Amino acid sequence: MTERLRWAIVGASWIAGDRVIPALKATGQEVVALVTSSGEHGAAYAAEHDIAEVFTTLDVIDADRIDAVYIGNLNEQHRPFAEKAAAKGWHVLVEKPMADSLEDAEAIVMACSAAGVTLAVNHHLVASGAVQKVRELIDGGAVGELRAVRVSHAKLLPEFLRTWRIGDDAGAGVIPDLTPHDASVVNALIGWRQLTRVNASGVRQSGWPGSSVDAMAATLVFDDSLLVTLHDAFTTPFAQTGVEVLGEHGAIWAQDLMDPDPIARIRLTTADGEVEVPYEARDVYEATVEAFVGAASGEGTAFVDGTDGLAAARIAFSVEQAVTE
Repeated sequence: MTERLRWAIVGASWIAGDRVIPALKATGQEVVALVTSSGEHGAAYAAEHDIAEVFTTLDVIDADRIDAVYIGNLNEQHRPFAEKAAAKGWHVLVEKPMADSLEDAEAIVMACSAAGVTLAVNHHLVASGAVQKVRELIDGGAVGELRAVRVSHAKLLPEFLRTWRIGDDAGAGVIPDLTPHDASVVNALIGWRQLTRVNASGVRQSGWPGSSVDAMAATLVFDDSLLVTLHDAFTTPFAQTGVEVLGEHGAIWAQDLMDPDPIARIRLTTADGEVEVPYEARDVYEATVEAFVGAASGEGTAFVDGTDGLAAARIAFSVEQAVTE
């Protein structure tokens, strides 16, 4: 049974309300407080999600009233809130992207390590049963030595999300929004490897206001020989997301693997033919919460801990830098 922790939610965001808070409640967690500066919206949000207390800062909350905090506010605010939470002895689950700079991401890891609290990044796709099954196939030698991984993460950004994501401020654009997901999934599949080269191009394909990149293609090389390609976009309404793994003896096509809902289909092709591979479907947010709580309780590990989150951040920032060069 998952241990019951007392949680503070930082940021009255759509993703927290639509996915994270329901996952916390479904796994038996207690949502004690909301921390937001959004005034009337924050009050309405707290009422909608049955959160009794609303604060504008973590500073006024007694340390012994909270066990863990979910940080889902603006990317540039992740670091100060994570540092304050760690100083209070609270475990930290931070939304991706981990921060809006590599320096801030590293500082979050250092703060949580120094305070002795659990840190995880909400790269929820890694918790997918499909992702775990593909990794199991790779580790089991189903396709032999890896040659390439192709990630298709292009879709049409829903109209209600066409706010800051398509603007000019920090955190806008397809790379901060989607590329960290790609990086976390790739790392989960290929294991710890050295990123040795990055080439990337970003473009504007929509007629939306703002100047941030809304479509991107990148080629990454790991260990001087493993090719990884990424295609991220906000602009393609009929594209199919997925991950293709190519090895010396076979190939895996994981259709819809980049979707947060458990709808992926896995097909393995080898010299013996093509087979569909079953896996345990589960809610990725609930699985993420359960693993995080287990890690905070000293039982098991988070799917993407601070070290893993930092590795994904390095890849995403490398892609962003390559686009701007």
